[in-house]
Amino acid sequence: MRNSWRLTMLLFALTGVVESLAFGHLGAFTPLYLKQLHVADTSIPTWTGLLGALGFVLGLPLLPFWAVWADRYGRKLIIARSAYVEAVLFVLAAFSVNVWMLALARFLTGFVLGNTGIMLAAQAETTPRERLGTAVAIIGAGPVLGQALGPAFGGQFIEHFGIRGLLLLDAGLTMIIALLLTLILREQLQPRATSESVWASIGAAGRNIVDQPLVVRLFALNFLVVLGITTVQPYVPLRIADLYSGPAARLPSTIGLVLTLSGLGMALMTPLWGRLGDRFGFMLVLRLTIIGIVIALVGQTVSAALGPFRDWRIAQGLVQGGVDATIVALIALRVHPERRSAVLNFSRLPAQFAWFLGPLLGATTANFGIPVVFGASAVLVGLGGILSVTLRLSAGSAASATGFSANTTE
Repeated sequence: MRNSWRLTMLLFALTGVVESLAFGHLGAFTPLYLKQLHVADTSIPTWTGLLGALGFVLGLPLLPFWAVWADRYGRKLIIARSAYVEAVLFVLAAFSVNVWMLALARFLTGFVLGNTGIMLAAQAETTPRERLGTAVAIIGAGPVLGQALGPAFGGQFIEHFGIRGLLLLDAGLTMIIALLLTLILREQLQPRATSESVWASIGAAGRNIVDQPLVVRLFALNFLVVLGITTVQPYVPLRIADLYSGPAARLPSTIGLVLTLSGLGMALMTPLWGRLGDRFGFMLVLRLTIIGIVIALVGQTVSAALGPFRDWRIAQGLVQGGVDATIVALIALRVHPERRSAVLNFSRLPAQFAWFLGPLLGATTANFGIPVVFGASAVLVGLGGILSVTLRLSAGSAASATGFSANTTE
């Protein structure tokens, strides 16, 4: 017997809140933790970038297989394993005595990836059609809420209990989620009967993408924009620390506040960008948001004080949420409905490759100074903007673009 769709929705939304909150803490406070682990100040930027990329060394090769294993062994098992691995890696991170133990913990992140799409598939099976859009939106709001509120909470917590205490708290929260998923989530396991191999399925989806040049270019555009964003992401705490001039004890909460304000801006504006895309066209919204990100990154590059940097960071959050939603919408518009699900399953691959390469690129450019990382990120996002100018929709697609519903991305 399955759960009610409402209970499943709330459980998955809570899972997203805790997961994004915990990993947000790990990303926001890694530079401070590296100092506690006696990493030399000159090596902290390099290690920050390397640690940010480590999880994808294992995560990217495994990513296409999780959905197949979910069909074969059950979605509940694949979803719950993410939470159990998270609990283990946060315990390991909390008890790290050197940077190599912390690196091992970050490497284990590769076993966490791949649960979001499976949760949405499980939700779709139990939710009435007329309620599916609402359910997907609520589940999607979980990670955004965790990302927005996590840094400020984490900064305050660190001032009283330290970074290790925060990581142990995150381990406890993720273990609670793992137990809730194990004890509450129910499914009717019906393995999919198919003679097609995993590699054949992946190849078929790849051909669906390659056969449509506009989709290929949208994938390339997504890669460039996300590469720019992720190149700089690990270095925001370091830039804040460079510009901060207050008491050392207040630095964690200051980092958390800046990141939270940016996250709240993104959370509030993302639905609005979707509505503007419905009304005025997603290509126009995509170009405007890319321009906004470039301007905000340039502002962060040249900021000489924390106040202006904070304001530019918030400005980036206000526009950044519009990029991903519009790209997914445009891809969905260009794919035949029968192929849409398979192609959208792979729509996150460009971003995931960027999540891996971005921190590595940041680690390289950080040798020339943290502001250089921000400048390089602005250039990469700008290249994505140039590519967006070359994109053209057919008349039919352009017409449908203005009436596209968010439910298409279900």
